[in-house]
Order: sequence, then structure tokens, then C-alpha cells
Amino acid sequence: MRSRRWVAVTVVVILAVAFAGLGAALVVSGGSSDQGATPTPTASEVTPGIFELRQVLFQESGETQRRPPLPPGPAEGGKNASRDLLRIDCGLAARPMAADDNVILCDSFGFRYGLGPSELPANPVDQAIALQGQSADWVVQVRLAAGAAQTFADVTKRVSAFGPPLNQLAIVLNGAVVSAPAVQEPISGGVLQITGSFTQQEAEALAASLA
Repeated sequence: MRSRRWVAVTVVVILAVAFAGLGAALVVSGGSSDQGATPTPTASEVTPGIFELRQVLFQESGETQRRPPLPPGPAEGGKNASRDLLRIDCGLAARPMAADDNVILCDSFGFRYGLGPSELPANPVDQAIALQGQSADWVVQVRLAAGAAQTFADVTKRVSAFGPPLNQLAIVLNGAVVSAPAVQEPISGGVLQITGSFTQQEAEALAASLA
């Protein structure tokens, strides 16, 4: 079992499994449909890249309060978690990180998230396709590979038993947090949907980068 060395520092908001009209977000097939309030990037701010899910251990917002500033990326955790959090400058490019690192990453609005290791195995995506949603918006549907789908079911079962923010899973694309929905119940099926104000070209580019 992985060691969780970090503790919650500040809970800013509680998120929901599904988002509606709040920029890029994750809709999990089989999840609940409550609306969250956390700001999320618009389509133009989403950088296509490696798809990860990481458990949220704490989150915070505000200006950098300690010097020298530290780019987002791996962090020590433990007694230094608060210090590292206050040094993270979301305006800096993220440092290289490994899947098993604890990290502090940002979304495009400057929210900082202390995250655990990546929950999915390498190359978790079996298929990613751009689709036009019911409201004519373009979305990216992600189907996880069989092993990743089972891992995802196990992870959602585990985190759904916690209170906030430990019941949140951050969706990370190329080192940036897209959203961090809360998981209310175990989710099977392995089909996820990234929604947002995507043009057809943006959705197709994102799908191609994940496939």
C-alpha cells in the first residue's frame, strides 16, 4: 500500500464527479451528475499530453508567499509540504516528474494541488476519440485499456470512502491539472469523457495526443 505522507492543508472547494459548462472537465461514465464550482481551463488552455489520474491530498490558492519560488512538480511532502506549497509559482513551467512522485501542480487559475502518485499504469488509454456532444459541443471520449479500467474501478472504490479532499481525483494532462472531481461511489466501465469549450480541431488534437 502506498504511503500517504501528506495531510490536508486547506480545503478550498468540494467538487462533483460531473461538471457542466465549467471549461474543461471530466465526466465519468456511471458517476453522479452534481455540478462543481472549481474554475477549470478553457479548451485553448488545455495542453495535450500524458493522461494521468492522481489523488488530491490537499489544495490551496493565493500568491506565492515564500522565496525563492519553486516551479510545479515533485515535492518532498511530510513536514515540508506546507513550505513547498507556499513556494509554488504557477506561472513557471512544471519540472519533470515521475509517475510515482508526490507532486504539487497547478490549474490555469492558480489553484495548487498536492497530489499523490499516478494511479494508472503506463499507457492507460486504449482509445480516445473526438465526438460532438448533445449540446453540439465537442468532447473527447477516453476508453481505458482493460488493466487500467480495472485499476480505475479499484481506485474509485478506495477514494470514494474518504472525505474531501482525499475523495478527489485530479485529471492531469502534461503536468497541469485540468479538473479535480470528487468521487462519490465506485465507478466501473473505464469510459471517461473530457468536456469543455472545444472546437472540433482542438478535440481531435487532444484525442490524437492521448491515443
